Amino acid sequence: MSDLKKSLSLAALSGILLIASFPKFGVGTCAWIALVPLLIALPEKGFPAGFGRGFTTGFQFSVGLLYWITFVVVKYGYFPLYLGIAAMLAVSLYLALYWGIFAGAVTMAAARGIPRFVAAPLLFTCLEYAKSHLLTGFPWENLAYSQYLAPSLIQIADVTGTYGITFLIVLTNAALADLIRPGQKMTRYRAAAEVSVVAGLLLATHLYGVYRIGEVRSMMESGRMLPVTLTQGNIDQSIKWNPLYQR
Repeated sequence: MSDLKKSLSLAALSGILLIASFPKFGVGTCAWIALVPLLIALPEKGFPAGFGRGFTTGFQFSVGLLYWITFVVVKYGYFPLYLGIAAMLAVSLYLALYWGIFAGAVTMAAARGIPRFVAAPLLFTCLEYAKSHLLTGFPWENLAYSQYLAPSLIQIADVTGTYGITFLIVLTNAALADLIRPGQKMTRYRAAAEVSVVAGLLLATHLYGVYRIGEVRSMMESGRMLPVTLTQGNIDQSIKWNPLYQR
């Protein structure tokens, strides 16, 4: 297998692991290793090569997660099937751009001596924030959402928002990729430092989550007021696009 095919296969594997991290599969633990194949597949230099690998991961991930757009547009928007498929692919191509930029930028940063352990989580988190707000925003499929079944790890969102969880996931992936990347020249000190940072942050996040869950449970058991606000439009999808009901 050529180096290019091997790299694209690794990038595709990242896409598969990311899909597995979210519902319908919901194996959230996959998210903590999902980016490792992509990071290993990145070249030593060259933005275009890195972009292509990231784009491959992002497109596969988006199609695997957003396939339902076709069904919604056809059934409730009364679009023909080919336009429904085209709409889903267009959204997936747009979202894949962020992954391409991420991978290309990480490649450039590494070529300039900036460790992937530093560049990857910072770049990914910034790009995810941009994706969630740019052009009205597309906050679906953010990495933090994959952890919905891990309550002790997501309580930190009341301090950092979901982006803090995303940062920690990518940081963990980058550390793992550094440890197993073929040809990676890393001193024992650096390896120990990266592992220590990740382990320390994961432990602190878990302990904070346990504390917050216990605090809420204590408030509920003692009968103290626990303010909760929920807003749900509850618009039936079958009439959502009907002009007669829009007002």
